[in-house]
Amino acid sequence: MEITKIDSILTGSRRLFVKVHTDTGITGIGESGNWGFREAVVGTINRMEKPLIGQDPLRIEYINDELYKRFKFGGTVIGGAISAIDIALWDIKGKYYNAPIYQLLGGAVRKKIRLWGVVDGRDISSSIKSAKELKAKGYTCIRLNPTNIEEAKGTYARRMNAMSEMIHAIRDAIGLDVDLGCEIHRALQPHESITLLKMVEDCNLLFFEDPINYENYFSLKTVTEKTKTPISAGERGFCIQDIQMLLQNESVSFIRPDICLMRGITGCKKAAAIAESHYVNVIPHTATGSINLAGNLHLAAAIPNFEVLETCPITSEWDKIQKEIKTPFKIENGCIEVPEGPGLGIELRDDIEITAPYCDWEWDFIKCNIK
Repeated sequence: MEITKIDSILTGSRRLFVKVHTDTGITGIGESGNWGFREAVVGTINRMEKPLIGQDPLRIEYINDELYKRFKFGGTVIGGAISAIDIALWDIKGKYYNAPIYQLLGGAVRKKIRLWGVVDGRDISSSIKSAKELKAKGYTCIRLNPTNIEEAKGTYARRMNAMSEMIHAIRDAIGLDVDLGCEIHRALQPHESITLLKMVEDCNLLFFEDPINYENYFSLKTVTEKTKTPISAGERGFCIQDIQMLLQNESVSFIRPDICLMRGITGCKKAAAIAESHYVNVIPHTATGSINLAGNLHLAAAIPNFEVLETCPITSEWDKIQKEIKTPFKIENGCIEVPEGPGLGIELRDDIEITAPYCDWEWDFIKCNIK
């Protein structure tokens, strides 16, 4: 079996899917996680296509390693391109052996994957309502972002007080039978995170994610050593060395590798093994589409140190994910069963480029008054 062609498929404002074709008619599907610079990833995949033509797609480790070493550049553009190809190769391998990917990774540790529910709400009141609804649906873990609420504006004191009030209110609303995590999205400075963490330590958070920007792991350690709340990070990592540095520095209690950035399923399986040696659990990162989610389900099924899975960054993305595939995912009591079909076990809709046409992800510089 040989690789014959690689197609990139840009859809919507955040998706980049990849199809790897073979001379046997088997096609694998992958996805890149660098949604901010998808066009750059497409260019990288095009550059990688030529040396991949004629390669045996079952030699996943060899191909992954060669792509990483030969191009001599790091970053999430390269990582996103390798990841998309790697996931597609695992899909091919599963279809070739007529087995789901998790079986090829060593078999199932679990068949049902626990999800977290995303708290919607732009203020404290609506966020409490959303959290109660998620609990009623059977979720045993929910995640909120206190930096997004309307009340978290103004002076330092008002912002800290509002975020603390929100976290305490939601903990009171859901009780102790639901795990509660906070996503900060790198929106706070180290001293701000430390202050907020001290204010909410009595809430027994499962995790406090990405409290500061990810570039300096040593600064993250500054936060970790001043709180008893578990810290999670790693979603922007593109190589297993990023994970090793986080763990070696004892900066995190959970790692968050993204199969669409960290050299695919191959890279994230290794990251999970590194974390296991440090007694650290894995919360796989899901930020893009249906292939990202499906691949994470197989990874979560096959690793012993899995904690909980992100379904999507915001609830509004869920409908888009469901419409991308021929057979939608089913959530029941806050869990998804791992697809049992060969490979990923799901297929993209044939008309996805029509139903979710490509559009640019618009952005602009933040307006500020310097007068």
